[in-house]
Amino acid sequence: MMAAMKIFLADDHQLFLEGMYSVLANMGGDVQIDTAKNGREAFERLTEGVYDIALIDIRLPNLDGFSLLRELSNTNNLTPVIIVTASEDPQDIQLAIDLGAMGFVPKSSTGQQIVTAIKCVLRGEVVRPGGKGNSSTNDCTNWAHQHDITPRQLEVLRLIRHGLSNQAIADKLHLSTATVKTHIMAIFQALNTQSRTETIRKAQQLGLD
Repeated sequence: MMAAMKIFLADDHQLFLEGMYSVLANMGGDVQIDTAKNGREAFERLTEGVYDIALIDIRLPNLDGFSLLRELSNTNNLTPVIIVTASEDPQDIQLAIDLGAMGFVPKSSTGQQIVTAIKCVLRGEVVRPGGKGNSSTNDCTNWAHQHDITPRQLEVLRLIRHGLSNQAIADKLHLSTATVKTHIMAIFQALNTQSRTETIRKAQQLGLD
């Protein structure tokens, strides 16, 4: 887990926020946590600040979690979002993922399951509830493995798809630009491509979400 990680929480229940503070404070490293109790405030904070990850409830006052995801998508906000909610409705899960959430974790999950979900999403994986509980699926990781792409290269590929420059990717992932270039060349080789545009198109053709 990286040091000095910034996490954003949006939930209108103070008891849940306090519980999450306790869970996240035990992740290790320097964890900074900011909060909001309604969707409109969450949108403003997420668009004004820089966060490594955001945990958002669906049922938020002023602007619900789904609407918040839509608005964040319209601003090309790159903060990975995990929906943490009381709902376990499969339609809610699919809609959240379709709107750009990187994860969906029921509030019935344990603290360790939430921490695991955060770590998976930070590796570029999409996390959703399993069929029998709260185990996560690693669809994107499986895709990467099938195409000889490492988890870190998958993170770089996702940021390429968002249009980030090498320097922006380096800043986002706390890497040197030389390391980013090495990852990009490895991705080109794995996908047999020669440019960013061709790589994005090829990844989509091969089924990357």
